[in-house]
Amino acid sequence: MSGRDAGPGGTGGTTIVRAAIYPAIGIARLGNSENEHFLAPEVTDPLPELPGFYRDSTGALKRQSVRFRLYGLNAAGRAVAELTADNAEIRWSVHLANKKSAWYQFQLALDIPEAGSAPTSWLRNLTIADRNRLVIDPGPRHISGRDAGGGPAYSFDTGTFLGTRVYLGEIRTDPQGRLIVLGGRGKSASYNGARAVTFANNEGWHDDTSDGPVTVEVTLAGQKLQVDPGWIVVAPPNYGPLQKSVRTMWDLIRDSAITARTLPKPPRPSFDRNIRPIFERLSRLQRVNAGFAAGFGWGAPSDFANPEWLEKLSRNSADTAEMRHVIANQFRVFDRDA
Repeated sequence: MSGRDAGPGGTGGTTIVRAAIYPAIGIARLGNSENEHFLAPEVTDPLPELPGFYRDSTGALKRQSVRFRLYGLNAAGRAVAELTADNAEIRWSVHLANKKSAWYQFQLALDIPEAGSAPTSWLRNLTIADRNRLVIDPGPRHISGRDAGGGPAYSFDTGTFLGTRVYLGEIRTDPQGRLIVLGGRGKSASYNGARAVTFANNEGWHDDTSDGPVTVEVTLAGQKLQVDPGWIVVAPPNYGPLQKSVRTMWDLIRDSAITARTLPKPPRPSFDRNIRPIFERLSRLQRVNAGFAAGFGWGAPSDFANPEWLEKLSRNSADTAEMRHVIANQFRVFDRDA
C-alpha cells in the first residue's frame, strides 16, 4: 500500500499499513435549532466567532457537530496521509445510545479514589424491573460516500425510553467522505408527568445526550486496513466556548496513560507545552469566576497571562529562582511531591 502521493511520514517511511480515526474522542453538543449546526473546533485554540454565530435566525441554539477524519499510518504509527473518498473506500459506523436512566444515581464521580470508600450508590429508577426499557439504544448506523445522509437510515430515532421514541441525532458525510455526527436537540421529559426535583437523579426522566463508538471499514489500493476506533460524546451546550478548565480532558487522559505506562513519561516537562497552558488557563478563567479574577486576572498579583510574567516563569536563572519555587510550592501536595 503505497503512500507515494503523500507528504513525508517521518520515522517509519511513507507506506500506509493501518489507519486511525481523528479525533479519537469527538465532542458534539446539544442544540434546539431544527436545521443549523456548526463543526466542533479542530484546533487547540480556535479564534473567537462573531457575535450571534451560535444561534440561528430564530434565536435557537445551533448543535455542535463533530467531523471525524481518517489517517493512514506507517509502521511507526505516524500519520502519512489523510484517507478520503478520493483515495480509499470508506464505510463509517456509529452507535449512539443513552443508558443513564438504567445506571447509578449521581452521588459522586465513580472514577475518583474517594469512590472506593463511599457508600454504595443506588440505581436510578430502581422500581423498574426491566432495565432494558430504560436504555435508549437505536442500534448502529452506517454511511459511506460523499455528501451522504439526510434520510431515515442515518438518524438515531428508533430508540425508546419506557415506550417513548427518542431522537439522539444523525450522521452525514462531507464532500470528501469524512464523517459528521450530530447529537440531539436538547429535549428531556418524564414518561409519567412527574416533576423534576433535582439536577441529576430525577426518576422517570430521560434526555437526549448520548455517546458511543465510531468505527470504519477502509480499503486502500485493494487492501483492507486495521483501524484504531474512535468515540463520540454528545454533551450539553458549551456556554463558554473559549474557556478551558485548569486541567483539561486531554491532560487527564494523558496523565492516566503515563501512570498506566501506556505512554512514556517525559524526562523533563516542557514549559511551553506542559506548564504555560496551566498558568494561562488560571488567568483566563477570570471572565467566569470572581475568585480567579481577584487572584489571577488583569492587574492581579498573579496575572500569569501577562507576557512579562510568562517570560519570568520560563527563565531558568538565579534571579527568578525564589519566585518560581514559591509558585511551585502552591501546586505541591507535600506528602506526595516531597
